[in-house]
Amino acid sequence: MSLVRVSTGVPGLDEALGGGLEMGRSVLVAGGPGTGKSILTWHFLFEGVREGEAGVLLSLDQDEDMIRRDMTRLGMSVDSAVESGLLTLLCGDLRVVPREGGYEYLIAFDHPLMQEQPLTIPRLADLVTRRAKEVNARRIVVDGIGPLLELAGSSFEIRQLVYSFIRSLASCGTTVMLTHELRTIPGAVNDEMPFFIVDGVIRLDMVYRTGDYIRTLRIVKMRGIEHVMRPIMFKVTSEGIIVFPDTKIPD
Repeated sequence: MSLVRVSTGVPGLDEALGGGLEMGRSVLVAGGPGTGKSILTWHFLFEGVREGEAGVLLSLDQDEDMIRRDMTRLGMSVDSAVESGLLTLLCGDLRVVPREGGYEYLIAFDHPLMQEQPLTIPRLADLVTRRAKEVNARRIVVDGIGPLLELAGSSFEIRQLVYSFIRSLASCGTTVMLTHELRTIPGAVNDEMPFFIVDGVIRLDMVYRTGDYIRTLRIVKMRGIEHVMRPIMFKVTSEGIIVFPDTKIPD
């Protein structure tokens, strides 16, 4: 079976991936705060819009107005993409509500067709996949999987629930990109469990070199694809992310 590629929409990143992502796979973009995780996923979605492919963005930690403003500042035509049906924004507010004998998670979506409801991972997966099927989405982004990792009481339960969530989103050839925020406090232990339940991992970092911070990315793994394994320099500009796969990082 031939390998079908999907462009990330990020200049230089497809080259480092040997031609882009594999269709139908799940890719985790991990990094500390402010490293460019969300912007990378927006490139991925708007490359789909450019190709006439519908996409769905699920965010549990940013409201829609903020996302629209930030996308617009990068020159992304978010209003026309949403109006055309090629981009769906599902932005929710996650809350913990005390109940008799414990508590439950509730999520309130900005989307007018969705009401506040108890949040379980299977229910959330069903909500997103139903919307994806309605618009025939080929690309799905889950920006911030941290809340999902807190919904179960043990690593085994989390692994099984989140893995099932990812696989359900990647059904029918849909390519899924997720983000995960890593702790940057010295000595902090990061939860890297999500690295093992996805097909690919792209890690974003900032390193101090020659008197300034340099942004780097590393393709930690990408199943079935030959890719560059060393750290690669990238920049965040007024038009988004640009990757420089052939540029040597200063010592």
